[in-house]
Amino acid sequence: MTRSLGALALWALAAGPAAAQAVSDAPTAASVTIYRDRNIATGDLGALDPTQGLALITETRMVEVPAGASRIAFRGVADTMVPETVAVEGLPGTVVERNEDFDLLSPGSLVARSVGRTVRVVQTDRGGGKASERQAVIRSGPQGVLLDFGGRLEALGCDGVPTRLVFESVPAGLGDKPTFSVLANLPKAGRYSVKLSYLATGFSWSADYVARIRPDGRTLDLAGWLTLSNKSSAGFAQAPTQVVAGELQRDPATVPPQVETQEITPACWGQEVRFAAAPPLPVAPMLQGMARNRIEEVTVTAAKRQAVLSNLGDYKLYTLPEPTTVAARQTKQVAFLDQPAVPFERVYVYRLDPYAAPDPEQAGQAPDVVLRLQNKAQFGLGKPLPSGTVSVMEPGGGGLVLAGQQAVRDTPAGLPLELVIGRAMDIAVAPRVTSDLRAADLHTRSVAVAVANGKPGPIVLEFHQPRIGRSFTIASASETSTSKAGDEVWTLRLRPGERAQLSYVISYRD
Repeated sequence: MTRSLGALALWALAAGPAAAQAVSDAPTAASVTIYRDRNIATGDLGALDPTQGLALITETRMVEVPAGASRIAFRGVADTMVPETVAVEGLPGTVVERNEDFDLLSPGSLVARSVGRTVRVVQTDRGGGKASERQAVIRSGPQGVLLDFGGRLEALGCDGVPTRLVFESVPAGLGDKPTFSVLANLPKAGRYSVKLSYLATGFSWSADYVARIRPDGRTLDLAGWLTLSNKSSAGFAQAPTQVVAGELQRDPATVPPQVETQEITPACWGQEVRFAAAPPLPVAPMLQGMARNRIEEVTVTAAKRQAVLSNLGDYKLYTLPEPTTVAARQTKQVAFLDQPAVPFERVYVYRLDPYAAPDPEQAGQAPDVVLRLQNKAQFGLGKPLPSGTVSVMEPGGGGLVLAGQQAVRDTPAGLPLELVIGRAMDIAVAPRVTSDLRAADLHTRSVAVAVANGKPGPIVLEFHQPRIGRSFTIASASETSTSKAGDEVWTLRLRPGERAQLSYVISYRD
């Protein structure tokens, strides 16, 4: 018999008797709220494990139910549902039992649940292509399928003859969709609108920004995009969709049931051959980076249809402007920020390494290029900014070119946003420790800093000296400093081609 899954067509011709007295095949409406239990970059969404990420799914279903005790099956729920989180509303009676059926129809599960049943075995002659048919009883499987032909046993997949098994019905308890069911005692029959709410894993989102610097060099246009990811096999058509920004505390035990996929493995007396899986579908070029856990589709919404921001307790809620289809195996991008002409200050920052060995021959080093924005309404922003990656584009060469990227953390409104996008090539900072004295646990250190501006325009340079040790003080300095985030900071303003000197003395105890 054949060793190829492609030649082994397992046919289910008719469904068996339904176990439920009432069945809802699909929701009439659904809404999706997506959380992220960790800050995740867009490029990592494709590698998201189906047990990671979290969403609250709310489905509305219509079901016709008889009076008395009834088993009500809700077919087509998310395969990553966490069953213990399900809430059922809208039934007038009492729910006394809940069941989750996640053993889905597959060649392996069909064979496993058909042991002892009679199937038709169709074989095709390789030479003439003539098909012959016999009946057999499956005696074992799927790890080594034995077929009983009236007392004569044959192992499936061992004689090289193209073979298919034909099943007359699907075994009870085996379905083509994940199913959640309840046993309810209802006082009267009727058609009820039932709301089914549950948590499901495999959903996540990320934020990305594009900052386009305008030709004036002092303002930029800031656009933000939410990327939604659905790694489950369930899709929700035209669903009101929201994402929640903030660090959500999550119990790591909130995961769906782990169902082991059964494979058909022929046992051929001395050799083990697995039926080959179907070759993977080709991955679109734009998704090559996501090939390990392929996401099948990327959808981008129109730029002007932005998500609407609102408060959700201690979190921020972004609601998509209109219902959207959150399809299975899909990422979707939605605009949530479009702020034109945001003023910024370009500052060059150098932070001294306080533990580096003194080097009297220290050559000039390049400072960081920092774009400093004030996240306030009067400065063109004033919006909570979820963590993500900012790509900064700057005019050059007749168009826009990438000037740098910066990963940013959640930034509330009112706090500054600093984008460190690279190092300046034509600015040099050369610090030197001119003396380093120690008396008991008291250190006294003298530092001289030479700065050169080789740019054609004026610059603002910040030199940072970390506050180290105990009882840190500035004993003397040639310029006045300020304290910022645990550093002493000197701000130097240099004209084109100008050089400057800074000297200071610090003291501190071990």
